[in-house]
Amino acid sequence: MPLMRANEQTPCGALFDILKRHAGISHKELATMILSERPLADGRSPQSRVSDRTWVSRFIVHAPVDASQERLFRDFGVAAQRIMDRLRSGRPGSWTCAEILDMVCGEPGEAMARALDACHENVRLYRNALARMCDGEGYTVGERTEAAMVLFVAAGCTADVGRAVDYTMEYIRCSMGGRLGTPTSCPVSLDPRKIQVDLALPHVLGFVRIVDGVVAGAPHWVSSDSEGVEIGALATGVDDITDVDGDVSAHHARVWHEPDATGEDGRPATGPGRWMLSDLGSSNGTAVVDGDGAEPRRIEGGEAVEVHPGDEIRLGRGTTFVLVEGMADMAR
Repeated sequence: MPLMRANEQTPCGALFDILKRHAGISHKELATMILSERPLADGRSPQSRVSDRTWVSRFIVHAPVDASQERLFRDFGVAAQRIMDRLRSGRPGSWTCAEILDMVCGEPGEAMARALDACHENVRLYRNALARMCDGEGYTVGERTEAAMVLFVAAGCTADVGRAVDYTMEYIRCSMGGRLGTPTSCPVSLDPRKIQVDLALPHVLGFVRIVDGVVAGAPHWVSSDSEGVEIGALATGVDDITDVDGDVSAHHARVWHEPDATGEDGRPATGPGRWMLSDLGSSNGTAVVDGDGAEPRRIEGGEAVEVHPGDEIRLGRGTTFVLVEGMADMAR
């Protein structure tokens, strides 16, 4: 257990402070996104206490660093996805990937490095990892931003740089198919031409199975240039998703990508389009939980709704997937 220096902010405190000060996310809202739904010894989950400001302040934001504290948090990748979705949702203003990277890797994020240093953690390791996530080759700007946010959240929740880096590199391996390359220089500016090229490539959406609050297995990828996939206990398509519990219907739900409409000049649209999900008349229902932690929305049979990375998809009583962004060749 790391020992804090007197009067220093904890990494968890830094996480809450940075996101409140620079992103306008309140302590209650952030707690909703990152706290676990698993019950503690008293039968109540941390998630059930988010409205208790005193509890959140005492046991989360200003709690002394303790190795046992990690049980209070949900999976770091899921938490990071929810924060990313909140920042990009346009409330009160939509953040770009470059702006999110600047917050995590730039001057605002230095508060996290100082808090880790106060715990006698290896800040050089943390900075080295951030440099690769900010400027490493081989990934899109969105993927690098996602990786940096995962590391930022993991470091804040664990106060353990080694644990946070190990988790993030495994997340990159499972969710992005590899590892970030060494930066050619530091810093490397974000090239808007690269972003425009990325828009022309197929978009890929990943379904990450969550069991008991943690990631279970590799993501199931869906490409925007496919006809979509079914999710169900007896779905038989090549890319269909059958990693479900027994109460999920044989053909439970379908997900597909809709491109943006053709422009007025008749040219193909270059925007990212949107991902759609529909329930196929399942017996036990489908629900979507927005990445900002809103109440689950049940989808009626035949209804189609738009979904986004960071959302949770719940099928039946116990099958949960979190949606993540992927790179263009993952679903091939």
